[in-house]
Amino acid sequence: MQRTDTFYAAALGLAAIIWISNGLTGLGAIGESREFYVMASVFIFAHVLVLVGLAGLLRRGVVGETHWGRAGLYLAMAARIVFIVAEVALLMRGHEQDLVLLPIAALGTAVGMAVAGVAAVREAQWKGWTRFTPLVMGAYPFLFMFPFVITTGERPDLAVSLWGLTYLGIAAGFIRQPVPSPTVGMSTAS
Repeated sequence: MQRTDTFYAAALGLAAIIWISNGLTGLGAIGESREFYVMASVFIFAHVLVLVGLAGLLRRGVVGETHWGRAGLYLAMAARIVFIVAEVALLMRGHEQDLVLLPIAALGTAVGMAVAGVAAVREAQWKGWTRFTPLVMGAYPFLFMFPFVITTGERPDLAVSLWGLTYLGIAAGFIRQPVPSPTVGMSTAS
């Protein structure tokens, strides 16, 4: 019997909605304004949801048994924790000027997901187009965010917001790819 795991899909789907809508409406919020505190608080929740989704990729074995693919997922997960710490620091400071943690977290997520994405494509645990979704999440910042920052020195708010679309792709992977039910002798404990 096959089942789909909607828990991780729901976490990433909700993260995508929050990420895109909060990003489009709140990234430019000025420090110490009410909007700034709301935006930072909501992003903390979104980062936790993305972290849950990345843990789901690890748990589901999307990168197969490759040590480097798993290391990529662990790096991306650690980077999401850095994002959470950065957002808490934003709340405490009341502004994001000179907060180096945000670009470090973005780079860590991008590198980790690019590595995990290559493993996911190579191992083909997910079939069809969804096996490419972790790679797309990792490649997106290198294609649409980092070049803008390098050339202008500014954060590309629209591109950052649309990074959330890549979360929807991975959420679709969780829905579209059935998970084999545990066999006799395998633990079903979470």
